[in-house]
Amino acid sequence: MSISNASGLSKTDWLCLSFLSGIGPSRLSRLYTYLSQLDQPSSTDELDTISLFNRSDEAGSTQAITYDLLIALKWPEITAREAMAYFSAGTLNKEQEGKRDESLAWLEGHNHHLVLQEDGFYPAALKEITVAPAFLYVEGNPEILALPKIGIVGARKCSRYGRDITLQFAEQLSDCGICVVSGGAMGVDTAAHQGALKSKTTPTIAVMGTGLFHRYPNHNRQMFNEILEQGGALVSEYPLSTSPRPHLFPPRNRIISGLSMGVLVSEASIKSGSLISASYAVQQNREVFALPGRLIDPHSEGCHQLIRQGATLVRHVDDILSECSGLPVLSEKISEKKPYSQSSNQHIDIAPRISSGRFNPLPESTSDNAKAVIAVIEQEAQAMDFDALIRHTKMDAGLMMQVLMELELVGCLENREGLYCRS
Repeated sequence: MSISNASGLSKTDWLCLSFLSGIGPSRLSRLYTYLSQLDQPSSTDELDTISLFNRSDEAGSTQAITYDLLIALKWPEITAREAMAYFSAGTLNKEQEGKRDESLAWLEGHNHHLVLQEDGFYPAALKEITVAPAFLYVEGNPEILALPKIGIVGARKCSRYGRDITLQFAEQLSDCGICVVSGGAMGVDTAAHQGALKSKTTPTIAVMGTGLFHRYPNHNRQMFNEILEQGGALVSEYPLSTSPRPHLFPPRNRIISGLSMGVLVSEASIKSGSLISASYAVQQNREVFALPGRLIDPHSEGCHQLIRQGATLVRHVDDILSECSGLPVLSEKISEKKPYSQSSNQHIDIAPRISSGRFNPLPESTSDNAKAVIAVIEQEAQAMDFDALIRHTKMDAGLMMQVLMELELVGCLENREGLYCRS
């Protein structure tokens, strides 16, 4: 193994680890985080008791990753065994060797990149999320990952209104120098990318729920080509040959929100997957924006629910720019394109105001799961992180994110740098 970065493993090593049986983004992320923090002051983490490295020479260090370490990092036994076989003898099975070889060949191509967390192109904001990808496959211009970004998500089967208004907002954001980030799917995602492409001012980023060999959906292949031609990028955390599978798309939403300063939900039903992105955004301390629609339109029910829970109601692009620090003010030219009322750009604060007291009381509509989380935090009498809440409540990560969003939006819970406490 060649040692080429702070984690002590080369890009080839990380590629090979990502092909092991039973591996996934969270397990790679835990290993990357642990390895990259070894030279930092020690913490009270249980893994500090594990002897991991044998530092042997002045030129660098040889790293001995142990089986016990991988098990402590919650890697499955089969995955840990395969990892040790790779570390000790470079052993991979035929399928894994094939993925390695095709990936290395792909990386030799123009504008094909593997971006590790410590690389200059890796967005600092993305490192802050709970499960930050150990690395990203990037096809296109990696420099745009440093641009100010707003995520736009919404229904795949959107209305004509939803498509048109999304396209207008995306074009205006792009005109302002904001990089539009979306998922490349049909409906709102497509309109978001097309609006940015129409602007021809700021490139757009498509975060894929597949490997980059599969530009899904096929219907948008031409659009993906245009994204690259206009200096944008296609991004994925999945191995290149990963084909479309339903369970892969929700996790990619955390990358859309993690890359962005805020997420705009353009059109969504109550059961829309776009609300997963909003949930991730809340967990990651990102702004949540929602476009209003007709009261009788089921396509807008999800947006209206977010607004009632405290998301920023968006009438025009200034409502987004004013909430995200560091973003430019709309120019007079862009202001003339407002899709909504020409009234003043005053932001409407619709966050609920709850009477003062020791803690803000739970609304009557609070779900049982949310009550359970509050009970745990109050019983422990201290702030708790995401993983600790999962351990205490036995909820899965997706449900926990929804519960935390519910509690934060009604003002009963605060996220203070990843620690959740009563408010």
